[in-house]
Amino acid sequence: GEFSEAREAMRVGCVRGFRAVSQRVGVGSRGGPRLCGLRRQPPGVLVSPWSSTRAMSSASPTDEVGAAHAAASFGVDTAAPTIFDKIVAGDIPADVVYQDDLAFAFRDINPQAPTHVLVIPKQRSGLTQLTRATAEHKHLLGHLMWVASEVARIEGLDSAGCRFVVNDGKHGAQSVYHLHIHVLGGRQMNWPPG
Repeated sequence: GEFSEAREAMRVGCVRGFRAVSQRVGVGSRGGPRLCGLRRQPPGVLVSPWSSTRAMSSASPTDEVGAAHAAASFGVDTAAPTIFDKIVAGDIPADVVYQDDLAFAFRDINPQAPTHVLVIPKQRSGLTQLTRATAEHKHLLGHLMWVASEVARIEGLDSAGCRFVVNDGKHGAQSVYHLHIHVLGGRQMNWPPG
């Protein structure tokens, strides 16, 4: 029913969809990602970006919370495609600054500085957040940092300086659960940040 639709919207982190459904059923929203696609998942598949990394061995396929804990403990990325996945796939146009086999960099549609470029891995591979990184991600993470510095050089930010930012999780104001590095420049940055 409508309550399960609200839970589904909240699980995929689509605040807009959750708010629309929650107004009909009287459920409140506590915020979360701004950009994502609301999509039905098969029973037992969890797409929550907020699940804990603690495993629950007694989880059954219908126990969604248990399934989320189990998936997180094995590093399985079952989240629905993000807007970034759709950009990489070419389903959504973007102003591309740089790309190679592993990384993709494009201009932010809501720039917070004269130059604001996002650097993402082409394959999310479980990297919904930096805090979800594992030892297997070391090479990719190093490559993404190199790409961020290359983007700064391409954009002419290397002489005056710039800021590299990774927002992580709810308190880090992460709005898309696909790891991304913000490359910001073209003006004096302030300290402390936000």
